[in-house]
Amino acid sequence: MIRYAITWWLFLGITFYLCGLMSVLPLAPDWQWYRPQWVMMLFIYCQISQPKRFNPIYAWIGGLLVDSLLETRLGEHALVFSIVCYSTALIRQKFLLRPLWLQLGKIFLLICLGQILILWFHVLAGQNPHTLLYWMGTVTSCLCWPFFVGILHFLGRMLRVAPSLSRSI
Repeated sequence: MIRYAITWWLFLGITFYLCGLMSVLPLAPDWQWYRPQWVMMLFIYCQISQPKRFNPIYAWIGGLLVDSLLETRLGEHALVFSIVCYSTALIRQKFLLRPLWLQLGKIFLLICLGQILILWFHVLAGQNPHTLLYWMGTVTSCLCWPFFVGILHFLGRMLRVAPSLSRSI
């Protein structure tokens, strides 16, 4: 039991570090709009695969870390990630009943919810992007989701962290 908890936290720490790293890797200015929402996808995955170990409070703490990493207003990503994780917890059972290719619609809606909330914060601060390219991060996140889940399953198997699922994601 203790060993499993340690490996779970190790898994979460490694994946959060890698997702945070991929969120700040420099890209060409034209490609910034296409950056997937790596940390949000990680939190959605953790909420689906480990609902007893991961909850919106951990997403709040991770959001505060992302706010400091991206130098945004403190609490912006924290609120967004916790709302998305809570929404994911609400639809978890219906999510697991669908095959992977049908789960992409729900992933799209969850990430879209996060993007809408972030856009709301930007508009309140007077930083409206005024372009439809803002939504490309949502599209690329959905396209990356099957590969992202595969990599997380592989890393989970390597660290012997079994997801508590009735079906695989």
